[in-house]
Amino acid sequence: MGDGAERPEIVSYDGLPAASGGAHGLRAKNPRAARERVDAFLAACTVGAEPRWDLRIARGGPVPLREGLRAFAVACFGGPARSGAEGETWRVPASLAPEALEHLSAADLAGAVNAHGQSLAVLSAQASVRLRDPGTGLADAGVTPEACGGFAVDGYGRLLGASGVRAAYGTSGSTLSLWLCLPGDARLEAAAAHLAAHTPVRLSAKHWRRWIPLRGAEGYRSRRIPSPVR
Repeated sequence: MGDGAERPEIVSYDGLPAASGGAHGLRAKNPRAARERVDAFLAACTVGAEPRWDLRIARGGPVPLREGLRAFAVACFGGPARSGAEGETWRVPASLAPEALEHLSAADLAGAVNAHGQSLAVLSAQASVRLRDPGTGLADAGVTPEACGGFAVDGYGRLLGASGVRAAYGTSGSTLSLWLCLPGDARLEAAAAHLAAHTPVRLSAKHWRRWIPLRGAEGYRSRRIPSPVR
């Protein structure tokens, strides 16, 4: 990337930062219903969503339910990819994600929690996406990590211009984490309105930032802004 003025201004939505709970709660107790709401949002607002799936079963909680979940996971996915004091995690092929979701949606698992009151099992989906321009139906032009010079937003791998979605479908509740990059030009208001109309959660008014390229330097500065949703 050449002169800083060539790089676009970007408006980001971070919903929600760890300090604010880490995710929006999805108002759907059944994991299947929660996924239907997230899928509708992805279809309306994003391009290129190909989630990576994993299943986490917590330690503690009702032994018969946990052992039944573990037997299902081993039969379908083999041994766990990770194991620790808090639980075990399995990689889930995308083709088997619906089967895992149906298993977590069974009536006997409704509200199942571990000893700490957290979901006994959580099926998570994480995807890198581009937001859809409501005017063209295509990905927002110019909103990419390459256009932003590969600028790192933080030390956790997030790049300006790249959007990400993480949904967690749990036996006692589901959540949605969002890192969204919108065009910071005349398209912003329509883009924000489109998101607000289709996102299955209420977007916070406090977690928007405008990223402005530094003159003569390969970087950005940012400042908080009011929500562009009118």
